[in-house]
Amino acid sequence: MVRTRGGGSSNLDRVRPTASIRRKRGGSSTSIPNEEFEDYIEQEEVEVDDEGYPGGPLDKSLLVNYEHHVAKQLWDGLDRGELKVVSHGRKINKLGAPHERIEAAVELSGLGGLLHASYESLDRGLLCAFVERWHAETNSFHLPVGEMTITLDDVSNLLHLPIVGQFYTQETLDSDSATDLLVEALRVDHALASEETRHCRGAHVRLSWLREVYQDACSRRQWTVAARAYLLHLVGCTIFADKSATSVSVFYLGFFVDLRLTGGYSWAAAALTHMYEQLGDCSYANTKQLAGYATLLQRWIYEHFPSIGMRRMQALYSEDQPRCRLYDAGKGTSIVVVRSQLDTLTPASIRFCPYNEHREERPFEWISLFCGYLRLGNWTQLHMPERVLRQYGYTQIIPRNPSVIGHGHPDTNEMDRRWLHFNDYVIHDYAIARHPDACVQEYMGWFRSVSHPYVINTDEDDRPVPVPSDARHHEAVPSHHEESHPALGICRRITETLQPLLDHDDVVEGSPVWEGIQAAITLARGATDERAVYVRRHARRND
Repeated sequence: MVRTRGGGSSNLDRVRPTASIRRKRGGSSTSIPNEEFEDYIEQEEVEVDDEGYPGGPLDKSLLVNYEHHVAKQLWDGLDRGELKVVSHGRKINKLGAPHERIEAAVELSGLGGLLHASYESLDRGLLCAFVERWHAETNSFHLPVGEMTITLDDVSNLLHLPIVGQFYTQETLDSDSATDLLVEALRVDHALASEETRHCRGAHVRLSWLREVYQDACSRRQWTVAARAYLLHLVGCTIFADKSATSVSVFYLGFFVDLRLTGGYSWAAAALTHMYEQLGDCSYANTKQLAGYATLLQRWIYEHFPSIGMRRMQALYSEDQPRCRLYDAGKGTSIVVVRSQLDTLTPASIRFCPYNEHREERPFEWISLFCGYLRLGNWTQLHMPERVLRQYGYTQIIPRNPSVIGHGHPDTNEMDRRWLHFNDYVIHDYAIARHPDACVQEYMGWFRSVSHPYVINTDEDDRPVPVPSDARHHEAVPSHHEESHPALGICRRITETLQPLLDHDDVVEGSPVWEGIQAAITLARGATDERAVYVRRHARRND
């Protein structure tokens, strides 16, 4: 049976049986130790009328699980504080670079971008403040300016993982089947494999045990086994990291049984499915630990929110490297400070499309606009680019309810078919944004009715109310990037030439000609981003 989570799919079975405390009026948040948190929030029930919640959402049709969300508890005055966050950066360094005899296998797997991607130390305050804004129903962060999320395009640029490829199919393993797979793929003694799964109490192996298997395989010159052990250790420390902090599921070993097929998977889809799953778990009020690849989240924040969090630009970075290597982590940030920064966020402080300089190395891929289910084994998550159109250079519209997109919960065969025929399921026909924060006039009013733009409950509210710029008051001008790369100027001129044709009386909306022009504009626009083509006049003056 396929397990569906997030984005409108049924996840009520995953909601822990917690109840909210009565709303506290005024006053500061109360910090409760983690071990006491669960008992504290179960003290009393609260009745919520049909008009919604104080601070939002007023319309409860979108965030149906808000009653159990950490942001609701925080608004009510209960602060769970910072979560436990684990980085495996040191464990990757312990294993070191792959042996020269398996370098080709690692590169051909599509996972080479993960080799030098992980931070050894993470900014817990920064990460936890963003997690408080995540909603599993929409698979996005809810901010005062609207929704943003980690997309397939983000994963492609940050980690250089391939988007095009197959979903991974593997049934859940018990201890016996995990032992058999270990014997087959890693050529270890059955008794040793069985002892390891018993030690881990299930279908897991310790990362330290994997390192020993890898080193033994290298000494025996068993290079296929060495490659399998190395790659399983790599994904267990990065995109498939779990809460154990010391082990990895044997479930993922199936990726590497036939190394000739390993490069044919959509690693970006697998990584994003796992990331969405972990973020959804952490959004519930009584969760105590952030699992998943926290480095990916932190590097995503660095790219899109340049004024939030401490980071240092890597002097030796070059654009042929994964974008994740651009910044080194700086000093940790207080969660209280980041909460305040997010509550006062304005569109001017966001980089909706930060990868302009990286597009020559990592061109925009049409499949990034796929709208539908991503899959990792039996885990499924909705990828909904129409909720974050500004991250693709489009004007944001009021998106469809996720329940409409995920209607019917297709089986795995249908999910796979749609993914492999992604051209039929990509979003299209949206207006090209002429400034970074462009959205339709009704969007912000709608968003404030279905979401909670702030998490800090205060009577003295001097927070700015973000009002996206009106395109009529901003003249489109070329950015300084265009002057340094002729291709950007060509793309801009293509867009400017074709855009007026869409409004011509002889071009009927929805006709083949209209669709062809719109597709050409989208392709030209996708080769860069709205920051490379249009900037506000005051930004030009700042240059």
